[in-house]
Amino acid sequence: MKVVFLILVIYSGEGNLKYEKIPFAYSLLPITCDEMFEKNVKYVENPDYTEGNGQVWMLTKYKNQNVVAHYCKDSEGNYVR
Repeated sequence: MKVVFLILVIYSGEGNLKYEKIPFAYSLLPITCDEMFEKNVKYVENPDYTEGNGQVWMLTKYKNQNVVAHYCKDSEGNYVR
């Protein structure tokens, strides 16, 4: 069994970022980084958005926190697609 990690970059306020490392195990068919990402986040409408205010229309959330980026690595530290 192989383990791959989804690393989420989460905005934690006032310009600070934190990293959430989520393990995924698989045996036969490898899972893609995008599949891991889609299984863990949800998209919600930004209640503060109005046209032209410079904010994004949709927010990407993980445990009610704003996700700003993601990447994946295997157990040896190699990047995974």
